[in-house]
Amino acid sequence: MKNDAICLAETAIDHYKKKANHNKNESLFCFSIIVLFSLLSPMFVMLGKDIIFGKIVPSSLSLMVAASSAWLQLRKPQHLWSIYRDSQRKIEDVLCKYNFFLGDFNVAEAERNRLLAEHTRAINWETHTRWLPLVPSPDLAIKVSTDNKI
Repeated sequence: MKNDAICLAETAIDHYKKKANHNKNESLFCFSIIVLFSLLSPMFVMLGKDIIFGKIVPSSLSLMVAASSAWLQLRKPQHLWSIYRDSQRKIEDVLCKYNFFLGDFNVAEAERNRLLAEHTRAINWETHTRWLPLVPSPDLAIKVSTDNKI
């Protein structure tokens, strides 16, 4: 049976791996939409002879490009991807040091377990503090809306 410190580290690694993969996929999906639809839209305008292919399809493609761009700017999945993958790799590094008695982990078993838990906790807290500024603030939205009064 694994000890609690190893379970804590492995659970955190799995958590960050899932979050990083999700944000990677989201970022690449939105980026693909932006590139592909931006390139296709003028082709429909140029070659579309009727209202559907000449106006509705390119307008719809442009709307999806705008929505994807706004989503990337607001949600920042590429930044989240970076934060979560970095945290995953840091905890994997700490676990490797733990498993092979490297650096600070070349001590008695009880101290190694405490150090592993402490390092994992510290990385979790650092990740939280790096993530927090990316959360949209309702105060900012209120300030922007009052600044743009007519």
